[in-house]
Formats: sequence, structure tokens, C-alpha cells
Amino acid sequence: MSLLDKFDLIRKRENVELTGFEDRPVDIEKQLNLYTRDGQFYVLLADADYSERIEIERMIDQTGCFVTSVSSGMECMMEVTKDMYNLILLSRNMPRMDGIQTLRNIKSSTQSKCHDAKIYIILDEKVDEPDIYFENAGFDGIIRKPIDRAILQNIIIGLVPEKMLPDDEDLIEDIREIAEDAETLKGCDVRLIESLKSFKGDMNAYMEAAGKFCDEYDSYSADMLDALYTRNNNDYMDKMRHCRESARKIGAMYLADCFDDHVKMAKEDSLDVAESNWQSLVSEWEKVIIGLSSWLGKNSEVSGTTDVLVLKTNGIRLKSKDLKERVSDILSSLEMNNKEEAEKKLSKLSEYDLEADVRRKMDQVKRAFEKNNINIAVDILKGMI
Repeated sequence: MSLLDKFDLIRKRENVELTGFEDRPVDIEKQLNLYTRDGQFYVLLADADYSERIEIERMIDQTGCFVTSVSSGMECMMEVTKDMYNLILLSRNMPRMDGIQTLRNIKSSTQSKCHDAKIYIILDEKVDEPDIYFENAGFDGIIRKPIDRAILQNIIIGLVPEKMLPDDEDLIEDIREIAEDAETLKGCDVRLIESLKSFKGDMNAYMEAAGKFCDEYDSYSADMLDALYTRNNNDYMDKMRHCRESARKIGAMYLADCFDDHVKMAKEDSLDVAESNWQSLVSEWEKVIIGLSSWLGKNSEVSGTTDVLVLKTNGIRLKSKDLKERVSDILSSLEMNNKEEAEKKLSKLSEYDLEADVRRKMDQVKRAFEKNNINIAVDILKGMI
């Protein structure tokens, strides 16, 4: 049962009502403490980054586990031949021997005393390989940076003997619940626990902000494209700033950095660069929206800037010259105040096999027609000639 279930959240697919929460805030500082229990649990940490290694070691030590930390795969191999460990955490990137090779060596070494240890890999926030790659390599689990204490504690709770756990069942349940929700949202690049701090643990307020962020996607993404294609630097920059701050507020830090890059592009009058980077921004944006919407119980469909409104084409590719002639023809109809004729010509043009960026511009022109924003349509079309 997640925190959302425990707080009896009433969900609706189209319009989530964030009601039914308990008055008490979520305690994101809950601490697992095994010091007073019988038994011992040994953890070995291998991470080449000194500051991160110290921080993770501190979090493990606070639980009451015995922790040893090393800075390389080679040092890790020396440790596993000397002592037995219950849990081994290996950073993906280490000099000379990375986490995957270290795992293989631990498993294959006849001198290793840790053949039965659970081994987790520590990954950077963004990696190229899918999770299944590390599962097939033999890891028992994945931990992503930045590491949340609740997630680390939840892993330990699942591995230590039951006799070592505190008698406080509510404590254990709360740690498990917040860890599960945090892990779920990490999958869409959202840091729940970090962002909850700014809401003082108020899950209700956090979810209202997250829901609003999802609801704004369609309108803001479409308006951004209008500003981008009409080369309206100030409008584009203002909307990017708004979305940057909204993303930071809900813990979508990588997406916030993407928005910030586009703010800088607008400042530098580099909307051509922004246009070439638009698809990568939208891909990350939609990843966050889909993940948050699923977690909130909202409709997870995104239907804004990347949709292709005309799915069937005649298979014919237009040369650049022919494309410009047809765009000029649409503009001529608009100059004669014949919107209906312009729409028919746009529809005919959209039947051709167009490049993705041209298709998006056609879609924006169609949306402008639907909203009767003729000036925006004209500016986009002129930018294509």
C-alpha cells in the first residue's frame, strides 16, 4: 500500500480531487535504527566519488549497520576476500574495474567470502543502459543518484533478519511507503523526497502542484511553439522561466535544467538552436508528465506539441522549392482574407511526407487557424519561406 492509498486519495481520471489526506505531514526524516537489536548486518560500499561515498556511508551508518567503504573495484575485491558482507553497493563507474566487472569478479572468485551477498549497483541519474541490462548482469537491485535515505533504508529493511528490525511497525511501514513512492517517481526523473522538503512534508500540497504542472502541459507547450516559430524571444523566455520554476518545485530537476538551457538560448537570441533542441526537451517533459500522471491517477495521455495531426500521407516528399511555393500559396490566400481556402491548402500540403520539424509547424498553423490566431499562423508560415 503506497502513501496515496494510505491517505485515501480520491482520484478521477480527468480531474483529480486531492482530498482525504490526514492532517499530519509526511515525515521524510524518519530514521531506521538497528543499534538496539540483536544481530549484525555488514555493508560494503565501493564508490570512486569521495564526497558521495562519505554521504552514503553516513546514511548507512545511521541505520546501525556496520559499513566499510572503498574507492575502487580493486579495493572492493580485497575486502570480499577478507570479510563476509551481507550487502554490497557498487558504483557503475570506477577506475580500472567498473561495477559490472567487480560484480563478476566477486561471483567468480574462489577466495570471495561474499557469494551469498546481495549486490546493488549505484547509477548516475542519467545512464544509457536500460534496467534490464543490469538485471541480466546479475545485480539484485539498482540505486540511482542522488540517493534518498528512505530508499536506502527500505533496501536494508528488506534484507536484515526480522529480529534486527525495530518493534515500531508504523515506522517500518512509513519508511517503506515513502521509499516506494520516491522510487516510482525517480523512474520519471522526479525527486519526491527532496521536493517534499519545500512543502514541509505536506503531500496534499505537493500533489496539487504536481497535478497543476501536468495540466499546464498542453497549453504551455503549444504556446511555446507559437513563440518559437514566430521568433518571439521574450514570450518564449517568459514561458520557459515559468516552467523551469514549476519543474524545480515538484522535483523534476533534470527537466528544470532543460528549461533553463532554453531560457539561455532565448537570452542569446538563439531560437534556431532552441528549435533544433525542441524535440529532446519535449521528450523529457513528456516523460515527467506521463510518470506523474500515472502516480496521481490522472489520464496519462499527452496530446500537445508532438502530435502529428495528419497520420496518413501520400508518400511523396516535397523538394524545398516546392514546399516554399505551397507555403507562399497559403499566405496569398490569407492576404486575401480567405481563411477557408488557406485551410484547404494547408490540409492538402499536410498530406505529403513532411520532415518532423515541418510537420510540427503545419500542426501549429492548424491550431492557430482553429483558435483564429491568424497573425500567429502568418508568422509561422513566413518563417518557412
